[in-house]
Amino acid sequence: MRRRHTKAQLAAAARAWDEATLSNDYLFNRVMQQKQALLPTLQRLVPELAIKKLVYITTQHSFKATYDSRSFRLDIFAEDQNGRRLDLEMQVVNHHDLLKRAACYQAMMIDEQLEEGDFYQRLRPVYVIFITMFDPFGGHHQVDHHRLYSEHADQQRLPSLVNYLFLNAASDDETTPPALRRLCAFIRDGTVDPSDPLILKLEQVQRKAKQNKKWRREAMRYNLAAQDAKWAELQAKEQGMEEGMDQTMLAMIETLAEQGMPKEQIITTIAKARKLSLLAARQYYNQLMLSK
Repeated sequence: MRRRHTKAQLAAAARAWDEATLSNDYLFNRVMQQKQALLPTLQRLVPELAIKKLVYITTQHSFKATYDSRSFRLDIFAEDQNGRRLDLEMQVVNHHDLLKRAACYQAMMIDEQLEEGDFYQRLRPVYVIFITMFDPFGGHHQVDHHRLYSEHADQQRLPSLVNYLFLNAASDDETTPPALRRLCAFIRDGTVDPSDPLILKLEQVQRKAKQNKKWRREAMRYNLAAQDAKWAELQAKEQGMEEGMDQTMLAMIETLAEQGMPKEQIITTIAKARKLSLLAARQYYNQLMLSK
């Protein structure tokens, strides 16, 4: 039987959307997919690039090196007027793998630039930028930079090919440049500084995003699906399916399927709930269907 949501659950899902800040992954993607928000944000995060124009923007950009390798999805992927590639990520939960995750993202962003026979000179710099809601490395720094440089034989340093930037929006470090502190305050709790044009622009785009009826329904659906996944996991445990991850996962899928949830929504829900790739979640789903 399909699980019916109570009025209280529906109201909670709506309230979560109305009160969300840019730390909400879905809202972050909807706001930053818009050039009027993304361009000035990147200009503030990496002012040394002097970005004038973004020629390409996409959300949930996917990479997959081989058919059986793990796939990766970037929150916001963009390319500027000089061919530099930028990945902007929102990370709320600390899985203690951020630098390794960033390394995988940059490797795929470099790999996809070259086709067979291309010269390495065609490679353009990549920038992986994580905005986090936690201290990523335990050093109590609000801003962390990591760069990999190449050098000429004459020891003159070239522009870096790989660049990482980690911004802890949960912090309010007084040593951080004021412009970044204002950005972090808006991301963290929605604080609007009326003297800051970027923050006013982000607040305007965010307000319009929340008023979008389609996005509101989708955000509520994700919120309710997350509730359903937690409920299904509890049901699985109550049924004694705690022998291992596989059985618990399969029991969750079976419960969601019995509720009438569509296949693709089950796969997406399981992937989000268990922090899996879509491929891994799909394999669990197919395993259950084959066993029936």
